[in-house]
Amino acid sequence: MDNLTKLTALIYKVESLRYTPAGIPVLDIMLKHESWQEENGQKCLVSFEIPARILGKQAEEWQYRQDTMVEAEGFLAQRSKRFPRPILRIQNIKEYKG
Repeated sequence: MDNLTKLTALIYKVESLRYTPAGIPVLDIMLKHESWQEENGQKCLVSFEIPARILGKQAEEWQYRQDTMVEAEGFLAQRSKRFPRPILRIQNIKEYKG
C-alpha cells in the first residue's frame, strides 16, 4: 500500500526544536496550503492547515525557517495513540522556488 504525500505549502508556525530520549532532533511545524484544484470539471479553492514533523538533521536545518514556502514529501500518520488525527511526517523538504 502507498502512503506518499507531496505538498507545496508555507511554514507558518515552528515549535521549539526538541530531542527524543535517543538524542534524535524533532521539529514540529504547521503548514498552510492554498491552491485551485479541479474537481468534477469545476475549479475549487482548496485551503487547509496541517501539522507536520521533521526528524533528524533536517529538523535542525529548518528550525529557523518560518514563513518559507516549501515542497514537502512524506507520509501521513496519526500524531500519537492519544491523538489519532493525521500529521505529515516529512522525509524530504526543500525551499519552493516557484
